[in-house]
Amino acid sequence: MEYVKTLLEQQPLMALFLTIAIGYLVGEINIKGFSLGVGAVLFVALFIGWFAPKSVPAPMVGTLGLALFLYAVGVQYGKQFFLGLTSAAGRRANMMALIGVLLAGAVSLLFVKTMGLNLGHALGLFAGSGTSTPTLQAAIATLGNDDPAVGYSVAYPFGVAGPILFLYVAFMVLKPKIEMPAGGGLELLEIALRNPDLYGKTLGEVMSGLPAGVQIVALRRAHHNEPASPNMVVAEDDVVLASGPSKETLAATAKRLGEPAPGRIAKDRSDLDYLRVFASRPAVVGRRSAISSFRASRPRSSPRCVAATSTSSPGRTSCSSSATGSACSSTAAISRRCGSSSATRSRAPPSSATSPSASV
Repeated sequence: MEYVKTLLEQQPLMALFLTIAIGYLVGEINIKGFSLGVGAVLFVALFIGWFAPKSVPAPMVGTLGLALFLYAVGVQYGKQFFLGLTSAAGRRANMMALIGVLLAGAVSLLFVKTMGLNLGHALGLFAGSGTSTPTLQAAIATLGNDDPAVGYSVAYPFGVAGPILFLYVAFMVLKPKIEMPAGGGLELLEIALRNPDLYGKTLGEVMSGLPAGVQIVALRRAHHNEPASPNMVVAEDDVVLASGPSKETLAATAKRLGEPAPGRIAKDRSDLDYLRVFASRPAVVGRRSAISSFRASRPRSSPRCVAATSTSSPGRTSCSSSATGSACSSTAAISRRCGSSSATRSRAPPSSATSPSASV
């Protein structure tokens, strides 16, 4: 153990990343619905700090970590913060948060007056109970000593674990019923055609006999994937990618067409690829996706370039597109039309898809 202690103290950066890795693994442990999540990193760090106190990294590392944390929070919630200032509900929520912070600060100052607590320790308790590292830095800079860090180190573990434990107990006692939004997405199923009655028919004719809400969005034949078109003629051993509102509906579709063939289309991305785009522009939300306008910008060298699909759920809307090979460039146009440039290219079929005429 002495060797491990010496190693950690001589290699503070190794101790840093080892602590983060172990903390992440510990946070994944779930005991009857209770887990610490990323907060477990703190408790592992407390143990490492006790075991190898000289493994503390350079102060610049802490400053950089704090700057990255503040940046991530600001970028992720900046829009919601300013939107909250312009709505009655948002202003009410901000006022409640302000009152809670002021009350916590008042309690800390009350400890100074009634219990003779050191002011620096009290400010550290205030910062730690709210898990606010910036507040700790401000207190240290104002007082010019490290007394706030003492109170912070005492209160911070309770500030992390306390709310998690409180929510866990509250859910056990109150047992709230959380209704999942219906219609948040569609299911996908790859189906190999085995029904002789369908051989030689077009996809349009095949889809006319499918359950309500089921659409065929892609077809695989002759070892190649391609976007579905109503005029395509199907044959034996063709594989179709069907989307539907539920697994039960797709199971009935599989019985009608043939049998499930998972992975036949998804594992081959050489001809057909997918792009997921989050529809963040208000101008496209609530409107039908114009597949013809997407196809208009396709390269002439790609005869079957894009098949756009979309999915809509309460509170969010997203678009998806499939493109054949790297020659297709119109997926970028879809990204610009649907929303921001945060679109990501995936290596699996979209989690939900509908026909090109589905509402966006």
